[in-house]
Amino acid sequence: MPLNIITRQSTDIYANNDPHIAEVLRYIHENISQKITVDDLVKLVPLSRRLLETRFKKSMGTSIYDYIIQTRIEKMMQLLCEGLSVSEAAAELGFSDIKNVSRTFRQLKGITPSEYREQVAPKRR
Repeated sequence: MPLNIITRQSTDIYANNDPHIAEVLRYIHENISQKITVDDLVKLVPLSRRLLETRFKKSMGTSIYDYIIQTRIEKMMQLLCEGLSVSEAAAELGFSDIKNVSRTFRQLKGITPSEYREQVAPKRR
């Protein structure tokens, strides 16, 4: 099974034609280790919740909630590649339930975080 390659996050992610969506993306990426709600994001921009959700989905092709989850899992993959254990990576990202994290990771990536770590993380000595 080929490994899911993670892409390097950069400021390119903020290069969105919609300045409100760019602001939301910046906030998500800068605060990914914290709990982020759609209500938090609505406070950042002069848009209603419904309009923000609609514009975000049109611009990004996914819902805000799904984007946050995907971004957290991508960050977890990065931390696992750096050699952190699954529990260390989960704690770093503010996940409180390892079972839920593992289930979500598997749904998105097709393998568990432990399996991913075994395949890509440097061996600790």
